[in-house]
Amino acid sequence: MSVINQVLLDLERRRASGAERGTLPDHVRALPEEAHTPHWGWIAGSGVVAAAAIAATWTLLSGFDWTRLSAAAPQATRRIATIPAAKTAAVSAEVTADARPRDQAAAAQPDAPASRFSFQLSDVPDTAERSVLDTRPPLPAARVIGRTETESAARAEPSTERQRTPAIVAATKPAASAPAPRPEIQKEVKQPAPRDLAENEYRKATTLLHQGRAADAQEGFQSALNLFPGHHGARQALVGLLLDGKKYGEAERVLQEGLALAPAQTGFAMTLARLQVDSGDAAQASATLKKGLEYAQGSADYLAFLAALLQRQGRHEEAIEQFQAALRMRPTTGVWWLGLGISLQAANRTAEAQDAYRRARATNNLIPDLAAFAEQRLRQLQ
Repeated sequence: MSVINQVLLDLERRRASGAERGTLPDHVRALPEEAHTPHWGWIAGSGVVAAAAIAATWTLLSGFDWTRLSAAAPQATRRIATIPAAKTAAVSAEVTADARPRDQAAAAQPDAPASRFSFQLSDVPDTAERSVLDTRPPLPAARVIGRTETESAARAEPSTERQRTPAIVAATKPAASAPAPRPEIQKEVKQPAPRDLAENEYRKATTLLHQGRAADAQEGFQSALNLFPGHHGARQALVGLLLDGKKYGEAERVLQEGLALAPAQTGFAMTLARLQVDSGDAAQASATLKKGLEYAQGSADYLAFLAALLQRQGRHEEAIEQFQAALRMRPTTGVWWLGLGISLQAANRTAEAQDAYRRARATNNLIPDLAAFAEQRLRQLQ
């Protein structure tokens, strides 16, 4: 059995025994119902109308002297100060037109009462104006209408008058402002990166593989590589499925593509070299390992594999260098000492070869055939 075959077998055994199979790679809130509050504006307006009607009836029955009312016109004017200009002009025109007959009648009958029409125009606000009274309850209108001119003049202080006279205010309710439109939120949909898409495909394919659906899993791993060729886990899993299916050519192609993208993947290089050795192309296999040698200085298996390939090609000096580098990391590997002895012997370095054979035998981890081979070589060199 050649050293390279033993190196490969030893490598396979250590991989099988030491490697473990890993996992492939509330905001709407109901408000309490508001208590019903009386509409004081409507109540106040109704009270004024009722008081005015009572006062009018009383004065008609009691023979009130309406000529006194003209002196109180300024007060009435203040109370209806909010009548619109158009309405005031119309009322003034009607009062003027009606006042001329009354002046003539007053000369003949000085004590005759004024007409009801004059009372209604001078003291009763327009119906439309009464609908906009102040929300506070006004003082009874009869108390104001029934006072004499002397009493009104004596008590015509501004502050008192304001208290007795109901203010006619346009209590317009401010229009509720329309709610400001909510700012338009623009969400930028972030497209997933190809790496993330590939990872999703890889996980799906791994699940399929665990379910025993190898063909579907193979398609999934290939899809992951199409999305992101740098997904090493998907590439490794795909190579494994291709090798299981004895599709060696496809496996080599996938490995070569992976090494072109990532030369530091020493595992891809070793697998590709093994396939090339199996196909009988040791030179190509060693060339493959040489390309990735700078990334494999910490891998004893990589260096020993390259040394065995170089030895098969008769490149013993290069093989000695790589065997020695591997043994510095793992000095108890008997088969590597044996390989080193063979290359040293071929390079006519007999003393070093004898030492290498002895150390190979001392490891006690050679298979019987290789142990016998080491003994035979020692005898030859003595």
